[in-house]
Amino acid sequence: MPNGFTGKILRVNLTTKEIRTIDTARYEEFGGGYGMGTAIFWDLAVAPGEWDMKDAFDPRNVLPLMVGPFAGTGVAGGGRTSVCGLSPETFPTCEFWRGNLGGRFGNTLKLAGWDGVVVEGMADKPVWINIINDQVKIEDAKELWGLDTYETQDRIAKMVSGRTRFGEEWQEIGNAYTTARPQILCIGPIGETKSRLAALITGSGVSARIGGHAAVFGAKNLKAISVTGTGGVQVSDPKGVIDVRLRHMQANQTGAIGFASGAGAASCMPCLRGDRRRSNYHGGETMCACQGWLYGGSTPGASDLAAEALIKYGLSSWSAHFHAMSTDIPGAPEIYHGKVPVDSGLGWYLQTLHEQGLLGPGKEIDSAPLPMDQWGELSFRLALLDAIARRIGIGDVLAEGCCRAAEKWGRLEKDKESGALRLPAWGATSHWTMPWVDWAYGYILAAGDQTWHGFMAPVGAPRGGITLEESLGRLSKKTIPYTDDIFMFNYAWKGEEAWKTGIYSPHKAKQVAWSRHFTGFWNESMAFCEMLLPELGGEFPDIEMAYYKAVTGRNDSFADTMRIGQKIWTLERAIRVMHGRSRQTEDFFPYMYKTGASGVAIYGGVPIYENGKWRSDNAPDMYLDRKGVDDFKSHFYALEGWDKEHGWPTRKTLEDFGLKKVADTLAAKGRLGAS
Repeated sequence: MPNGFTGKILRVNLTTKEIRTIDTARYEEFGGGYGMGTAIFWDLAVAPGEWDMKDAFDPRNVLPLMVGPFAGTGVAGGGRTSVCGLSPETFPTCEFWRGNLGGRFGNTLKLAGWDGVVVEGMADKPVWINIINDQVKIEDAKELWGLDTYETQDRIAKMVSGRTRFGEEWQEIGNAYTTARPQILCIGPIGETKSRLAALITGSGVSARIGGHAAVFGAKNLKAISVTGTGGVQVSDPKGVIDVRLRHMQANQTGAIGFASGAGAASCMPCLRGDRRRSNYHGGETMCACQGWLYGGSTPGASDLAAEALIKYGLSSWSAHFHAMSTDIPGAPEIYHGKVPVDSGLGWYLQTLHEQGLLGPGKEIDSAPLPMDQWGELSFRLALLDAIARRIGIGDVLAEGCCRAAEKWGRLEKDKESGALRLPAWGATSHWTMPWVDWAYGYILAAGDQTWHGFMAPVGAPRGGITLEESLGRLSKKTIPYTDDIFMFNYAWKGEEAWKTGIYSPHKAKQVAWSRHFTGFWNESMAFCEMLLPELGGEFPDIEMAYYKAVTGRNDSFADTMRIGQKIWTLERAIRVMHGRSRQTEDFFPYMYKTGASGVAIYGGVPIYENGKWRSDNAPDMYLDRKGVDDFKSHFYALEGWDKEHGWPTRKTLEDFGLKKVADTLAAKGRLGAS
């Protein structure tokens, strides 16, 4: 097995209680992490053809939790855990989706000797999975069911190791010794009741907060996975890893990302940044940024107390977003009162309905048991968490997410049209969709948060005394294999230029494709934190490739890694096609086609080329054209080797990636793209 891998993946069937292993080498061609997880999902959940993949809570939904080759090796930011599977959060259909989390869980899983854990089936009673190196047991979780995520971790830690904090003394665990506590990935009460807004939690708040896969844990009666690892991971060049890490540290000190500082700053394992804003808990992990959950409140420390409660209950801070920032957008729909939120989710939707006089005590939508007169207070947030967790009153429908709630209230189409439901596609909470339209396209083509900031700083205001055009020209040299196309970075959205070189052109299709291939390999399959990758305008991709070679010993080129990323992306597409995705289903919510679609642009705005000149522009008035989006899809499908009519991969495309069996399965279902 190549360096960076342990050589085996754990496979746990909760229905049959079988515990088996998968040879990692079978999936080596998919890079690692999410790439392998996607291929495993295809083999175990799709290829057998035993279900229609409509219900994410079906026991046949398979959840691979995978780590990449960088985990456990000391690569800074290389220890993230990827989870994928059918998502209960997306709307109107349960889409194949991925999420990931940092903390210590992924590194510890690798040190226990595993490249991932694949969970199948459904237990007949609450259980948790106990991993101590190569010893794996399915344990009774009766006494854990109903506990919050902190209590769950403390209770399991006592069961496994007898201690609740990191210690200085060695202790025997299994047939080895360690000073560390077990790392535990778990759900809270909100996951147990299968809320589609539930998040997987580890440590003091590191979470997989998109996709709702914690609700799938709940459906499977799986409370937690605990792992203790006392082993190591072989790398090709140990000194090389250290040398690159030192170089990476220096690059980060002088780059745009920088370091957090101050009392209580902490990091994931291993990391170069103290970028977590909460004090350490459970030995180093810290709360994820629960931005927008509560700002202000009269209770001392209300914001932190609200965020801590959210983590304990296991609610997604992203899906339950209360918007924190807004922008003045002239001509925006009246419903926004001139202030367009940068990000919006459940909290923003409730606020909008309340301001319209539709939601409240005794109103058209009864808000009981929520204390609407305490909206900006900690007490309201706690009441909301309790209502969703226990599915009482309005909490029962809110547990299903904004779109399903709107559908039950008979408001779905009306609130989509007005912009009250400000969820760009697939019912997912937005994140910088506009004017960063490459993110927006990522939403309709995949599902959920596209979370990749790589193009933002380099294409914003240029540094170093060079012009914007010179800066973009340098960047275009690095976007292998789509090099020397400066118009990839053109965000012109009006008139002829939008179709010729701007956001509806073949040039923009290249940028979107490049980002999907890059993130598929480097962020998701190498499990490399995007906040630790060098800027595209800096030492990119030298540091990434140096880490890759030092760990794996491979002599692949950067172009080779991008090709693997495209292979993963193509297999993702095949999975989505199998559960019903097509050109006809890929569309934005109506607000994206109206003034008010855009929000604030950070990093100095987006580059726009018009009348023969480049400029940086915040583009607050940007919105999309329906025909333009349709034209973009044609360009993108052609670039990826998918057919124009449906957006389905063709046999040639699949076979060029060595995916003949995938092509055969699609053909048997009548969903293979026409050549």
